[in-house]
Amino acid sequence: MVYSVYVTGTQFSGKTALCLGLFGKFQEMGFKVGYFKPVGQGLNMVDGKLSDPDVILMKEVMGLPEPLDDLSPVVLGKRYLDQIAGDCEGFAARIMDAYGRVSEDKDILLIESATRPEFLTCCDLDVARLSKEFDARVLFSVRGEDDTVAEKAILYKYFVEQKGGKMLGVVLNFIPFQQIERMRGVISPIIERCSLDVLGVVPDRRELTLPTVHDVMDVLGAEILAGKDKLDTLVDGYLVGAMSPESAMTWLRRSVGRALITGGDRTDLVLMALETKPSAIILTGNIYPPVWVLTTAEEKGVPVLLVPDDTYTTVMNLELLNGRIVPSPTSTKKIQLTRQIIGEYVDWKKILDEYVNWKHGQGGSGE
Repeated sequence: MVYSVYVTGTQFSGKTALCLGLFGKFQEMGFKVGYFKPVGQGLNMVDGKLSDPDVILMKEVMGLPEPLDDLSPVVLGKRYLDQIAGDCEGFAARIMDAYGRVSEDKDILLIESATRPEFLTCCDLDVARLSKEFDARVLFSVRGEDDTVAEKAILYKYFVEQKGGKMLGVVLNFIPFQQIERMRGVISPIIERCSLDVLGVVPDRRELTLPTVHDVMDVLGAEILAGKDKLDTLVDGYLVGAMSPESAMTWLRRSVGRALITGGDRTDLVLMALETKPSAIILTGNIYPPVWVLTTAEEKGVPVLLVPDDTYTTVMNLELLNGRIVPSPTSTKKIQLTRQIIGEYVDWKKILDEYVNWKHGQGGSGE
């Protein structure tokens, strides 16, 4: 048998980052570690099939030998009820078969949940039910800036235990630095009084969750026209430039660190934006700007990207980057950062202690 840890939590709470960090830590210690995402959510097509970007990331950066169909046997789109209605038992069987293959010859299996723990409750394939089927310990990752993180953690604890699942603990993730001491001194004790171990209070690391200009370039299939030496710049959101320069100035001044998305024919807007230090300028419609505009961008140190799509399509494609680590030349730094975070802020030794206790229990029962 394998010791399974089911990593779940609220949307964009760092579930994949936790899996990356724990995978690397346990692998360094000599354990045979596996990864599994029973229910994925497809945002792009790979070989004609919907694929989950988090699964693709784990497979590529961790060198997982299993095929994508085993690593994530069920991948659903936005209108997932149409896909799954009437065949819940079939999907459950597919998940359990893949779990058996992925867990073979592993010491520890890290299981990542879909967006939320309650996802597919309608089919009895939510985290609470699947964790019981896998005999997995549930580790919550909760993102938040205020006291509501305690309510979320405790609510999900009751949700899991009501269906017979087993809790491992909770990690309070992406906490603003000004809230760290309150989370440690006030919030954590309240959570623990409700019989839920707090296994970490992790500060917000913007360089982990924000994409770089290189990430944006890759996901858009963009051509780099200026600022090739600034591709590691972080992109803190986007501003669509469809207004007059006068109207845009107020927004541009408030949007330092964001990328401006506009047409290559909007020379007036691009020049004004360059004075406000955006992280990048994304020109849509394959409209090449004047050379002197690119010269100005080089002087200002602002990358300029050219994409073939219209503005709407470009914005939709950027959804692939929301809160995610993506495979790219710059992802190596982010993966190293996840391991550093696990070492400094997460009580991974407690997880190993639970593994050792489980292992002794298995030996004692003759299994």
